[in-house]
Amino acid sequence: MILNKIKIRTSLIICALLFVSISSFSQKKELNYEVGTSVALSSKSSLPFWLVSNQHGIAPNKNGEQIYLGLNKDYTKKTGYDWTAGLDAAFSSTYSQYALINQYYLAVKRNKIQLFVGAKNPELELDGLSFTNGNLIMSGNARPYPKIEIGTTEYLNVPFTKGWVATKAVLSNGWLIDDRYVNHVNLHHKNFFLRFGKDKGLSLEVGIDHYAQWAGTSPTYGKLQGGFKTFAKVFVAKNGDLLTSKDGGTSNIEADNSLGNHVGQNQAKLNYKSNQFNLTFFMKNMFEDKSGEVRKIYNVRDIYYGLHLQLHKVKIINAFLLEYYSSLDQGSVEITPTLNVIGFDSYFNHSLYRSGWSNYQRGVGIPLISPTTIKPDNSISFANTTIKAFNVGLSGQYQGLKYLFKATMYKNYGQVYPVVEDRNKPVEEWVILRKYTVDPQEYQKHFLLELSLPQNKIPFDIQASIAYDTGDIYKNNLGFMLKLSRTGIISNLLKK
Repeated sequence: MILNKIKIRTSLIICALLFVSISSFSQKKELNYEVGTSVALSSKSSLPFWLVSNQHGIAPNKNGEQIYLGLNKDYTKKTGYDWTAGLDAAFSSTYSQYALINQYYLAVKRNKIQLFVGAKNPELELDGLSFTNGNLIMSGNARPYPKIEIGTTEYLNVPFTKGWVATKAVLSNGWLIDDRYVNHVNLHHKNFFLRFGKDKGLSLEVGIDHYAQWAGTSPTYGKLQGGFKTFAKVFVAKNGDLLTSKDGGTSNIEADNSLGNHVGQNQAKLNYKSNQFNLTFFMKNMFEDKSGEVRKIYNVRDIYYGLHLQLHKVKIINAFLLEYYSSLDQGSVEITPTLNVIGFDSYFNHSLYRSGWSNYQRGVGIPLISPTTIKPDNSISFANTTIKAFNVGLSGQYQGLKYLFKATMYKNYGQVYPVVEDRNKPVEEWVILRKYTVDPQEYQKHFLLELSLPQNKIPFDIQASIAYDTGDIYKNNLGFMLKLSRTGIISNLLKK
């Protein structure tokens, strides 16, 4: 814990010094600020789901207050060299006696190529109407982790295609610096996308997104494989070596599977953009470790669909979203003569990296799949990995009053596990039945309504949120949040 705090403080000091020193040379003084405060109350001690989830891990879980302060400098140039930086913090007496530093980053780019250092929240996608923020693995439900990343900021046209084919990609390595079952874990990320068609009109986007936890220090196996050779194996998801525990025992966790804890998602988007509206149909399927290799053979059916509409010239409704997600498949079983049955996956859980896909004890992926058990050794269990969910969202404005509404409904099956119908038969004749740990299933609903007045009408933004939970998992809970905030440019304040 002490080492983690030292890492956090060192990162913050370095980033703050860079931020202040570079800002002092900014001729345009485009240093932005945001300051805000909020208070939340509910019918229970804990707040409703959508007042807490996908809030970057800094929203209070309980009734109480929060204060937020942020500074940032955005990119201002489309060509040539440019830079951006940011630093923010939040405080609430409900979760800490200290302020939580959330974002701290510095990035430079030339044209559309960027080098990034630090920790930053994912960009808001799908007009804030989504229950995944468009990403099943990194939804913005937890605090960001520090990383070094190189990649494109937007699509680059492929030469000799006259703009009809474009590509974008990123490559990064980060560090999970919270207290974990396996400490000092690296987090590798890469993606690659192709777009066929130009930005306007009809286009198709396809690509893959891949994350992997690797290296670190395990309480059972000691220091795990690290270094460049290990990174090369993680990059292509190759098998690792046998692990030897401190008491001399061995484990084939990484020898039989990919080295590290791998999660990925395939993506396809069909877009149509015009001056009147943008329409996107998208689909993703998630895979974990070996299921990524067998998904074509076994027809993995875990799928995420969405339909997103943006209206440019209509105010009362300017965005609409429909989403559907199912993780009932969880990979597939593979029958072998020696190991009998391998599978199913258990998304966001891992037998070696037992803190799973979490950061500061919050799930980093789709928030409907959340930590259910957190033990003193920081091992974390996601017991509701198998769900079927539906979400609808709507936003717009009327006479300056903005609104956002979303309703999320889902069914929880718990976890999926295989059962052999008759083990007395030869292995090649086995029939594998799919069973779930929660039977009958649990039903749950989450609702959110936000009303806001921007500061061009009054000296500050004012936002009122009403959220309601009902179902078998989160019992009836009605909550309210009132937030006051102000944004602007610091140089304008100095002029006043």
